[in-house]
Amino acid sequence: ELWHTGWMHNRVRMIAASFLVKHLLIDWRKGERWFWDTLVDADYGSNAVNWQWTAGTGVDSNMFVRIMAPLTQSPKFDAADYIRQWVPELAHLSDADIHDPVFPPRGYPAKIVPHAEARARALSAHQAMKAQS
Repeated sequence: ELWHTGWMHNRVRMIAASFLVKHLLIDWRKGERWFWDTLVDADYGSNAVNWQWTAGTGVDSNMFVRIMAPLTQSPKFDAADYIRQWVPELAHLSDADIHDPVFPPRGYPAKIVPHAEARARALSAHQAMKAQS
């Protein structure tokens, strides 16, 4: 959606930021630069502060231990319309299966990282950083 339209709903921005920073342990500044370069409504201050909040590095930051679960967020905020529009490979799946396909279509990419594993790794990395400071 972002690459196609230059826009993303705020909830999607938050989930994407949380996934990048906490599931994949990628420096928040890479996501901040990507959003800055691609969002048509990019605002330098808001963009930087939102990424810092997600990463737990800003003054008014989100606690790092709050790690969004994509498979909890998805059905909570999307009745499957968003996925059907932006992930057409899954459009034929039922509303119940579309958020977490048990049998994804042939050629569909595997999950990048399981949430429980990513959460544990992020919390471990956070504890290691705290121990060094």
